[in-house]
Amino acid sequence: MGCSPGGYPISQAYTKYRTLPKNTGHCGHCIVCKGFGFSKKSISWQGMVFFSDLNIAFFPVFTIKGTKWITTTRTLNEIGIDNGEAPRDDKIKTKNGNEGHLNLGWLYLEVEGEHSLNNDNLNNFNFNSFKLNADDIIIVPESLFSQIVNSNLEMRTSVSIDPITGAAKEGALFTSEAIPRGTIFYGTIRVFDKKEFEDIENSLKPLPKADELKQALNNSKHFYETLGIGGMTTRGFGRLVINISDPEAKNASSNNDGGERNEQPET
Repeated sequence: MGCSPGGYPISQAYTKYRTLPKNTGHCGHCIVCKGFGFSKKSISWQGMVFFSDLNIAFFPVFTIKGTKWITTTRTLNEIGIDNGEAPRDDKIKTKNGNEGHLNLGWLYLEVEGEHSLNNDNLNNFNFNSFKLNADDIIIVPESLFSQIVNSNLEMRTSVSIDPITGAAKEGALFTSEAIPRGTIFYGTIRVFDKKEFEDIENSLKPLPKADELKQALNNSKHFYETLGIGGMTTRGFGRLVINISDPEAKNASSNNDGGERNEQPET
């Protein structure tokens, strides 16, 4: 999703761009500029869409029972799933609760009992053909979660290439840590209604509505699956599948109030 020069639809951006002077920068008129912000010599605009950091909701680990996804009671509460009490400091909870002991990577922990999650709680975490099952969820203590994650990151060893010789550069061996494929994140997108600013600055008219911004976000989701975000995308990093759900959609009155709206993406 890119800036559309002159405020034209993005599908016509390339054609119109060829007729504009080079280095025109942000147009300041399209939904991308108004939604995400822009800066020109005459005016700067903060934007209407704000993204929180993404936090890990479910993290995949290898066990003798196959791949399982770990999470914590606090994380479940933050994403709107009530699961009762957390396990004790050195124990875990599974769906069956009768495994006795179970390994999470190299850690071998006692199963304290069963958790109360069911598949209906996980409907927001189904992506295309991937479906998260309650049987694959393990709830761990908050004190162990970060240690388990750090112990199960993927280590990638690479070497820099000398652009002159095209061969490996001497002394340029480096390693990087990667979050494994299948990790599920959660975060918040806040969409602000700033119609009042139209009266302050006429050049901002008309500002997009919250529903239009949400539609633009939904229309751009497939780019994350193919192009990815962040660094080293040519090596397969940064590709995401995104679901956007509105936690206030069930409350019709809150959607008609204007002001701030929250959207929660899980990847």
